[in-house]
Amino acid sequence: MSGPEPYEFSLDLSPEKQASQSQAAWTGALVSQLLDEANHAHWESLASALGMADGQPHPRVGRLVQHVSVTKRGYWEAIAAAIATPRQSPAQAFQPPPELNLNAVCLWEVGRAAALCAEELQTTLTYSGKQMSVSELLRLNARHTVWHAGQIAALCSGPKLA
Repeated sequence: MSGPEPYEFSLDLSPEKQASQSQAAWTGALVSQLLDEANHAHWESLASALGMADGQPHPRVGRLVQHVSVTKRGYWEAIAAAIATPRQSPAQAFQPPPELNLNAVCLWEVGRAAALCAEELQTTLTYSGKQMSVSELLRLNARHTVWHAGQIAALCSGPKLA
């Protein structure tokens, strides 16, 4: 009698594999759902991490929140530069209003991502020196948000300062 087959894991990070994955059928609705989950899901999201803050949080939490807010605005600025048309001002169409706080920016981007068409999602742009599609940048946005949400959660679950 033989046991189960050993689990084999292989990770192909070749540029060819990444390019084929980036051409998957991402829609505005799917990207919006991904952002909504990264931003607002009850478990393991930015909102859930921030909900852990009680009393005086670690000083780094404020810096992380500011960084996430600035970075999200930077993603949308790059998108605006890539897909805004001459008859639309980039700020009107693709950038969150400057008066919005991080929670409001997160809500705004979920709605805005849902409205992106396939052509807009496939538009190529340069962000941080790398060429990628709008879809890839928005998926980076979601990963970046969850990355920092984990840091915030770790800081909020540690010893309290006050």
